[in-house]
Amino acid sequence: MREGTRTALLVEGQLAEEIVKRAGAAVEDAPPRDRIRAGLEVAVAIAETDPAAARSALRELRSDHERLARLEAWLGGDGARATFALGAAIQIADAELGAEVPDLERLVPDLLHWLEGDW
Repeated sequence: MREGTRTALLVEGQLAEEIVKRAGAAVEDAPPRDRIRAGLEVAVAIAETDPAAARSALRELRSDHERLARLEAWLGGDGARATFALGAAIQIADAELGAEVPDLERLVPDLLHWLEGDW
């Protein structure tokens, strides 16, 4: 686990519980209409501290059907639509994290477009 100024994103192949707690706290503190944005902003801030680890975590998430199902349920709406939206957001983030100098912050509007079902 990395320490210091960088946040450890992966611990023994799983997302660090502290990250889940931080995102959860941000979501709980936000008004209902801003919960997706609040969780996304925490995830983006953490991902930008270690893009390679964040990309690895996203790839792990893709194969974790239980966690994906929970996220899809949390997003709400039609199940197939939530699945598609989450997949699109993961693909966009994964591609950006693979860039030489990733900038997820600039993609927040695009990610929200998908995650909030605004399509």
